[in-house]
Amino acid sequence: MSDISLSKAVRSNLLSLQNTATMMAKTQERLASGNKVNSALDNPSSFFTASALNSRAGDLNALIDSMANGVKTLEAADNGLSAITKTLESMQSTLRQARQDKSFQVDTYEVAAGSTLKVNGGQFGELTEIKLQEASGGTKASVAFAAAYGDATPADASQGVGARTLIEHTGGGFGANSKLRIDGKEITLTAASADATALQTNINAALTAAGIDSKYTTTLVGSKVAIEAVDKTADSPKIEFVSGVTAATYGETSFVYDANNIGEVRVGGENISTGGGNFDSFVASLQEKAEAGGYTVNADSATKRISLVSTTPGGAAPTIEGIRENGPATAASRTFSVADATALNTNNLFGEDASGETFANIDDVISFLNGQNAAGEFGETYKADKDSDGNLVISTLATGASAGTPPAATAGMTEITALAKSGTDAIANGIDVTRTAGTAGSYTTEVEAASHKVTLTYGNKSADINIVGRDATSATPEADQLKLINDQLKAAGLSDIEASFDADDKLVFTAKTEEAKTLAVSGESNSLFGTKTVSTGTPAVSAYKATNAVDQFVEEINRNSATNGYLRASNDNGKLRIENLSTQALNVEFDKDGAGGAAATNHTIGGNAVREGLAKQFNELKDQLNKLADDASFNGINLLRGDQLTITFNETGNSFMQIKSGDDRGVNSQSLNINDLSAIELDSDGNIDALLGDIKTALNSVRSQASAFGSNLSIVQNRQDFTKNMINTLQTGAANLTLADMNEEAANLLALQTRQSLSSSALSMASQADQSVLQLLR
Repeated sequence: MSDISLSKAVRSNLLSLQNTATMMAKTQERLASGNKVNSALDNPSSFFTASALNSRAGDLNALIDSMANGVKTLEAADNGLSAITKTLESMQSTLRQARQDKSFQVDTYEVAAGSTLKVNGGQFGELTEIKLQEASGGTKASVAFAAAYGDATPADASQGVGARTLIEHTGGGFGANSKLRIDGKEITLTAASADATALQTNINAALTAAGIDSKYTTTLVGSKVAIEAVDKTADSPKIEFVSGVTAATYGETSFVYDANNIGEVRVGGENISTGGGNFDSFVASLQEKAEAGGYTVNADSATKRISLVSTTPGGAAPTIEGIRENGPATAASRTFSVADATALNTNNLFGEDASGETFANIDDVISFLNGQNAAGEFGETYKADKDSDGNLVISTLATGASAGTPPAATAGMTEITALAKSGTDAIANGIDVTRTAGTAGSYTTEVEAASHKVTLTYGNKSADINIVGRDATSATPEADQLKLINDQLKAAGLSDIEASFDADDKLVFTAKTEEAKTLAVSGESNSLFGTKTVSTGTPAVSAYKATNAVDQFVEEINRNSATNGYLRASNDNGKLRIENLSTQALNVEFDKDGAGGAAATNHTIGGNAVREGLAKQFNELKDQLNKLADDASFNGINLLRGDQLTITFNETGNSFMQIKSGDDRGVNSQSLNINDLSAIELDSDGNIDALLGDIKTALNSVRSQASAFGSNLSIVQNRQDFTKNMINTLQTGAANLTLADMNEEAANLLALQTRQSLSSSALSMASQADQSVLQLLR
């Protein structure tokens, strides 16, 4: 066959037919598949781009059902809120009906001027006697010192009648021409102060030179000089060392907060809360324990630097325990279980091609992984090892902030699984703690004035009162002192109590009005009040406007705070008519002549049955409210019971929405502050008004939650439409890259068929020419 040769024409026609056949096959493939790009060989760029677009479209399409479920969950919650709103409106209507109902039970009595009625039950918590009273002016509650006022005695030599500041002298601490500032006024000590006595002398001279010696007094207290304002009501003098003074320094401990290196911390012997790794909570706990721990706190939220300063002059730096100091940074790691190393067969072992490898045991796996240490391979970033339980441990080579995270198990690693909670995050370098000890020197200490401390209680309000000494330089020392005391009473909300001095100079606290309230005094100085530390006022009783006994009893019952609102009285054809304003039965012991004994008769006035029934109806509606909340679930998620709905919006999972009710308890009677009613709670119209206020608040809360869920629903539906449009865009884009134009391909096929026919004819003609030459040669 090798010696057979074809003419140029035949060979050309054969090649043309071959090319035409190839093109026809490709065109027929496009017509059959509908795609002009069927593999990477057709057009690599279009093929892989279209594949990526279709993959993303598929991932997004998988999220559509999740979004649809989220929409239905929100709709279920909205259904529940709508039903709860109607239930609350029914409860509101029930309370309004109770408010309007006045079907209270009554009884009548023939009373005389000396009659008495003793009642209990109904709204009365204890037995209450009703009788006519004589007119009186009432009394004010009042407590007073048992003796004339005297300033408090200082507890020790360091304390004075007024507030003072002590200056501690340290040898050589105050040189010649040293300067101090007292309440903003600068003074100069011209001579050096060898000891506290010299310091006092020099301060007195400096005060005189500055013209302020009339405002202050000085006292020698051991190695300290006390400076006290002449005005005993003034605060401690503010003293600053300006120059020429060897001042004491305070020990300091400082560090930069790092949650990864904070353990169970103790400062100055006090336990400190770590605040769940939160800087602000940690600082707040430090400040809470500062006084007991003997330090103050300075914290910078921007740099996270915390400084703890000792409160002892010249003292050591505050002790701190439980933080990881200067420790080395650690790597991040993850532990895996190898089910059967001998059966391990995977093409992807932590990113490495392990096809064809044989692993007899876990040591072989570790050896293989650590051997992959070329650029970009496993050993360049990680190292493999095993723990004491024979598990595979993958750790990062880098430590601290640059460590990153170790690789996770992939789908190809069928015999390797990550252990639950086995990941260990990298830890940065330990905390660098700086400790600076304090140095000895002079310092100041403020000491509050000796004072009488008492606590006044009037009704349900209390006030802690600090009674300091009088200002001997004032023209009105008593008035100045009373102003300080009354200002404290007003600041504490006890403006209905007033302090004064009586004719014997005894300090007196008196109520401003006559009322049945108790004034009591307690505290460390309550002995100054002698045996009378409690006083109860009585209200004024005015004369009755009526002249007959029945109308006088009506007036007494309806105006007396002990019965008004509990009973309603009226004149019923010459008899006293008493209406029981309660759902509970009222017991009445009636003594017409007030003599007691056998003459008294017992009566019972029934309660309001309508309001009692409405209370039961209210409770049934409350129970139904909770059941509605329980039933408003969809696919196992109930937003009204505090569940959280998470909806993912993109294929990477980093765009999502978490939906939850505003109260972690959900929407129910407890979170709406609606409790079971007892019938007695509907006795008072005032109580009913308060309950109506609670229902209104609950309605506002439910409507607010419905609005929030509505906003969430709008967001989800918007994302749902957006995702559908994105899927369409991605699929259309992929189709534009790969789909064939069927009309164009059909025309191409027809043209190729025509070319094939012509080429066949040309080949036939070329063959005939060769045969003619052959016949001639024969």
